[in-house]
Amino acid sequence: MTAPIEPRLRRRRRMILATILPAIVLVVLAIRFLTLPVFIGQAQDAHGGDDGPGMVKAADRLHPLNIVERWRAPFVEGTGKSIDGDLEGGRADLETALDRTKNPQDDCTVRTNLVITISQQADAAKEAGDEDEEKSLAEEALKLIEEGPEGCLDGSDDGNGGEAGRKQQEQKDKLEEQTGKSQPEEPQEPEDEGDDGEGEDEEKKDPKQKELEERNQQGQRQSETDRREEEGEEKGSSGAGVDKPW
Repeated sequence: MTAPIEPRLRRRRRMILATILPAIVLVVLAIRFLTLPVFIGQAQDAHGGDDGPGMVKAADRLHPLNIVERWRAPFVEGTGKSIDGDLEGGRADLETALDRTKNPQDDCTVRTNLVITISQQADAAKEAGDEDEEKSLAEEALKLIEEGPEGCLDGSDDGNGGEAGRKQQEQKDKLEEQTGKSQPEEPQEPEDEGDDGEGEDEEKKDPKQKELEERNQQGQRQSETDRREEEGEEKGSSGAGVDKPW
């Protein structure tokens, strides 16, 4: 028969286990925190080189113990898949990432890539000749833009120095054209020259009427001239000087 373990020995083992297990967890977390910036840097390098598979590979390293920024791993993986042409898979991961964001800046970062991915799906539908699907996807992307946090679309608080807002605005303009929501510029009417449309009235007049009016105006001007000359002669006879008004 096995000798019974003394109560004191059992307590000592429990104390050792209670001490070792937390220490192991702390060591694992410390290693995780130390390696996290390295993996994020690898993901950024892959993103800068449009290396979709490289981003997916970096995301695989971010997934274990993904407890700090839970949105980052699916964001990196979804972006990598989209760059590599897997728009459906990329969209699913980016939607997961968006659900995990906790602040407006992270939301804007993820939302921008999700909008671009859905916009690319709309373009693919257009190439396939499916106009209904194209419009439906474009409307989904537009809705995502409209529901974004304040400061995202205008770039004032997008967490990316305005870059995310600029990309969203570019997509917004394109998506509005695809959905027919863009408003064409109205042609500006030339300003009327002259007062109260007199120029237009002159064009509408009959040539004979215009000639008659011109003769009347000439007659009035001649009468005014004759009157002024007569007044000048009368004043001149009294020795006063005459200043011509013209």
